[in-house]
Amino acid sequence: MGKKEVFQIILDNPSEIFYPDQLVSGRVVLQLFDDMKISAINVIFKGFANVRWSEGGGDKRRTYSSTEKYFHTKVCLFGKEQTGKDDVKLKPDKYSYPFSFQLAKGLPSSYEAKIGRVRYTLKAHIDIPWAFDKYTKRLITVVNLLDLNAIPGAMNGSSKTDEKTLCCLCCKSDPITATVMLDRTGYVPGESVVFRAEINNRSDREMTCSSAKLVMLVLYHATSKTKKVNNVLFELKHGKIDGGGTDIWMNEKLHIPPVPPSYLQGCNIIDIRYYVMITVDPSGAGFDLNVPLEVVIGSIPLSSIAEQHGMVLPQQPQATLLQPSPGAPKGIYSATAMPTNLPQATLVESAMGRVNTTEDDDTKETTGNTDFAPVYTYYNWDKPDPKNTFTVQCQ
Repeated sequence: MGKKEVFQIILDNPSEIFYPDQLVSGRVVLQLFDDMKISAINVIFKGFANVRWSEGGGDKRRTYSSTEKYFHTKVCLFGKEQTGKDDVKLKPDKYSYPFSFQLAKGLPSSYEAKIGRVRYTLKAHIDIPWAFDKYTKRLITVVNLLDLNAIPGAMNGSSKTDEKTLCCLCCKSDPITATVMLDRTGYVPGESVVFRAEINNRSDREMTCSSAKLVMLVLYHATSKTKKVNNVLFELKHGKIDGGGTDIWMNEKLHIPPVPPSYLQGCNIIDIRYYVMITVDPSGAGFDLNVPLEVVIGSIPLSSIAEQHGMVLPQQPQATLLQPSPGAPKGIYSATAMPTNLPQATLVESAMGRVNTTEDDDTKETTGNTDFAPVYTYYNWDKPDPKNTFTVQCQ
């Protein structure tokens, strides 16, 4: 048996990271060690989002799904158009077929989770007559930058207060109140959200503990239902609070790992929001008191914060904005490239980790980088190693 052929996609941009409105170019490489009869060599460019999950069991089990297509283009690199023949026999040699594809403006950032994804793939295909076809695929990351300087109120402080009354039979306690306060609401991965909080336990019940979390809320919109998934990115805990007691959180920090920007601009079936969540857990029977305060996580930092770290942000051109996702503020850059003079900004693999991206139309003959995680902007300001600090199981 002869040596197996080498079939791969090589991109001119070895980072495999692109921005909306950029050109994706490269070549499909085929190295043969034996003769191979082929009809065509094609490359398929595909960008899409989909969500899918099931609920219930047995006869009541129901599946919810939705799909959004951004592009699906097939290009013949070598075939009848080039050779004038239905098939040709290639001799042992190394063959290279160049390609290029223009990404559209306003594409959403790549995102991978168990029940939803925004995915961009290149798949090369050898059409072999009277035999199993060969495939190789390459996933790329598309980064749609969210500039915090274009988000109204991102530099402003914010606060929220809520309370809960514990009931036991016919008796009501005095309320438990919690307040969370932020000096600003706009952040980038690599920063820490510095917050203050005060919890007043006016009841005579002991509170088991209080906690502060950075929560990533993902909303998956199927055609007939929306599923909400909370992913805890970072958590701190305090101890018990006696009846009549108070717990103070003073300038504590919730570090932001490499995660996609708020709103997932450009995608209409997946929406991402971030919250600082203060939780008070009562002992015995009773529901937790949760106080969420929304923050915006972007790709380009606030200019005043960047200056504190010795960075001067370039002047961004005014972008032509597409229709924003439902609930997203206006002013999001939809088609800008990563500024080249941000040396402290890196692109780091997603804190949610790698996923198996095998699709229904893949076969055992399909090769490529199917174990994949997108990357996001990350600023090494607090200096933790994002790969060793965060492990998030995102659904």
